[in-house]
Amino acid sequence: MPSIDNNIPRFAKQKELSAEWETFRKGLNLLLRPTELGRDEYAQGDNIMLIGSGVPTGRWGTLSDFTVNSTGSIRGFATYNNIASLTNELLALSDQGYIVKKDGTGSTVITGQSYPSGSIIRGEQLGGNTYLVSKNRPLTYYDGTSLHVLATIAPPTGGSATNISGVSGTYVWSWAITTLGPAGGETTPLRINLPNLPQDLTTTRINVQWSAPSAATLAGYQIYRGLPGDETFLSAVGASTTIYVDTGSPAAQTLLPPISNGTGGIQSEFIGKDPVNDRLVMVDKDDSTKLSISGRYPNHSKFDWASGGGSVYVGPDDGFPITGYQVQPGSSKITVFKSIGSYAVELQTVAVGNFVILDPQVAPISTSVGCTSVDTIQVMENDVAYFGRQGMYVVGYEPNFLNIIRTNEISAKMRPYLELLGASDYANCCAMYVNHKYLLSFPDRKEILVYDRERGCFAGIWKMPFGVTHMKKWIDATGTEKWELGTAESNQVYTFETSVNSDDGATITKTLKTNKESFNTWSILKILNLFYVLFRNITGEVTINILSEDRSGVVTTVQTFSITGTAISGKSGWGANLWGSRIWGATKGAPVSGSDEFTRWGQLYKESRLVQIEISCTAAASNFEFLGARITANSQGEGSLSSAQRVT
Repeated sequence: MPSIDNNIPRFAKQKELSAEWETFRKGLNLLLRPTELGRDEYAQGDNIMLIGSGVPTGRWGTLSDFTVNSTGSIRGFATYNNIASLTNELLALSDQGYIVKKDGTGSTVITGQSYPSGSIIRGEQLGGNTYLVSKNRPLTYYDGTSLHVLATIAPPTGGSATNISGVSGTYVWSWAITTLGPAGGETTPLRINLPNLPQDLTTTRINVQWSAPSAATLAGYQIYRGLPGDETFLSAVGASTTIYVDTGSPAAQTLLPPISNGTGGIQSEFIGKDPVNDRLVMVDKDDSTKLSISGRYPNHSKFDWASGGGSVYVGPDDGFPITGYQVQPGSSKITVFKSIGSYAVELQTVAVGNFVILDPQVAPISTSVGCTSVDTIQVMENDVAYFGRQGMYVVGYEPNFLNIIRTNEISAKMRPYLELLGASDYANCCAMYVNHKYLLSFPDRKEILVYDRERGCFAGIWKMPFGVTHMKKWIDATGTEKWELGTAESNQVYTFETSVNSDDGATITKTLKTNKESFNTWSILKILNLFYVLFRNITGEVTINILSEDRSGVVTTVQTFSITGTAISGKSGWGANLWGSRIWGATKGAPVSGSDEFTRWGQLYKESRLVQIEISCTAAASNFEFLGARITANSQGEGSLSSAQRVT
């Protein structure tokens, strides 16, 4: 007889599924689809940043700080720090053409120099002066009182060369004589050719003479020698000497005479500072692959060889101008960027006759990854961050290989966003590194992409009411660090304020979307049971939507509710926020919560394949800190998807 088991099997309760969001420390990820994201990432982060262990909250607000001149738009910032009086000044330029210093909520014009409309200034302070550069004006400096323009002087005149040795040959040799300005820089050269000379000049004695330029205060002259058009540095003499006796001493190999007059200071589009060696670094606007390096302080405004300065060509005639540079933290190497490629310039010296002169050496870092805007180059802790057509990169020393500089991409998760950028976005973008965050602004899009270095992720995309074209971090006279924002839309300067929850009174709309959660089983339908959310420090009103994709693939909102936190303390004006386009009263004060944490939960009992949580703030002065969420569900089993999706 067959044996039949009549025992009733034990009931095995189906294991409950659970999805829990505890941290978002990996931030915003646009590279992957929402269904591919982990629970510690999010699919949308408009006006979102991270705090603590990875807690999403709303970004800083902005306030109007001061106006620059009476018209125009902001064209650049610089600072002047007065050590003697311990007062710091913020300098700015608008299209009106005058540099001003911040004066309360207005500005005061600094006399001594003006600029054509549309000019951009950049500045560095060294030796008690702030040096200001623009491609439209010669080098200018501010001494705390007024602006000063370096005087441009003329090259030498009336040159001649005489062979007094009597030794002859078949070569034509050339001498190039430049005038040194009293504040640094050289004129274009006076060239003197002499034929019938031997190849070896050590057997000769050549007297080279010239006349001083009229009505000029000089610092001296520099002499270059070589075949015509290929002269290199030979020697330097004082201002009272107009003759040089050449006995054939060897000249330098690569130190060439300038192609533009730099006695009025190098006319450059941007300026940098080497804090290790106390030098200024510039690129002549008429010689865009030549990096010019000043002498050490107190010769920091002089770029001639005799004053300890010098220059080097970086990728000469490769079709790409230098777009920026930055001294690598922890070293004396200068990282030089082009739109395609980057290079390391190391400052070395070489002996030429009785002179020990600067001899910069160039080595490529990357021949494919470059920087399109000097305003994106920022020192980020011990690295240098920059942005170009290939994305956002950092360059720094490779651990355990201190003589090797490496460059790494950090923007891979933002590639879909970056692919939408146009040529103007690459050219006009700017950046600022504050509060462990690299803020990359695209003014034409009125957006700021935020990289959180502390957590190694992108926090979000900040939607601004205006396009930010210039940013500057400085410390004012009270010792307060200020984060200034300039725009091409007006002559108004704004500041980021950590305690403000609006854009100069306008509402900041914040949106956060988590990943699309499948409970690790995307091919099976689930029944959503319960949800739990946990918030902290809610001000105003926060709306939570739970989105679900049902059996037929349609996404619907299966639950929506709002949490009202404590109202903002402080004054509230007529309309509390905005009346038309004018602010009436104020909406300020520190957010205070009645409870440190807000917990909400509820029932869903909806059929779902994927579920997503959306959090938004659209009411005035609203904000939140999202600590986490949890959703429970039960699986329906194999074959539970829609029969319309079944293939037969």
